[in-house]
Amino acid sequence: MLKIFGIDFIFSFVFSFLFYLLLNKVCFINNTKAYIFSGIIFLFIFVGFFFLSYYIYKIKKKIEELNQKIDKMSKIDEITGIYNRDFLLENLKKYIEVSKRKNLPLSIMIIEIENFKEINEEFGFERANEILKKVSNVLKNNVRGMDLVGRYSINEFLIASFSTKDEILKFANRLHPILREIKIDGINLRINIGVIERKNLNSINEILKQAEEAIFLAHKKGGNRIDFLEHFLLLD
Repeated sequence: MLKIFGIDFIFSFVFSFLFYLLLNKVCFINNTKAYIFSGIIFLFIFVGFFFLSYYIYKIKKKIEELNQKIDKMSKIDEITGIYNRDFLLENLKKYIEVSKRKNLPLSIMIIEIENFKEINEEFGFERANEILKKVSNVLKNNVRGMDLVGRYSINEFLIASFSTKDEILKFANRLHPILREIKIDGINLRINIGVIERKNLNSINEILKQAEEAIFLAHKKGGNRIDFLEHFLLLD
């Protein structure tokens, strides 16, 4: 509301007052009644401009809110409320550049809901979406302020953290049992977490490929587990 009494308000007052002075100079000279009448006209003009300014302000505010919604939609996944894939990967590139430039450790983990397809088929997409929201809430409530978290694919999430191998594995081991406790009609989630440390990996494609191979390795070992991958497997 303070904006109403800012530039638009000043404009309304100045324009109305100048019009009032001009009206008096041109039409009314040394006439008390005329001055009173012109004062009333001034008030009407001022009120008119004030409400016009208020209306313009409301339009500007709605446009600003709409732009904010559009900006949010371009960044946020509609179901989970965390970053969507495009914005996630865009920021991951920045994290990689910071890691290289400042020689900081950077670790990536992909969190996969292994039995998501079965849940979706048995309980429907609405219940499956509830699971996605619960998982994303756990991630949001457990990451650090500088960590990057977003939805990577239909049933996968990604976290990027300026952490060493030991730090990220400690985090993954703390996170894994919390996620496995999430249930739907008595059925626990099966969660795979693939973890890598960037080290000499310089491109986002290499980093994502190795993190995905860590998930593949978890599947090969029976699933519902954490795996750390230091070197590429055989995936092309």
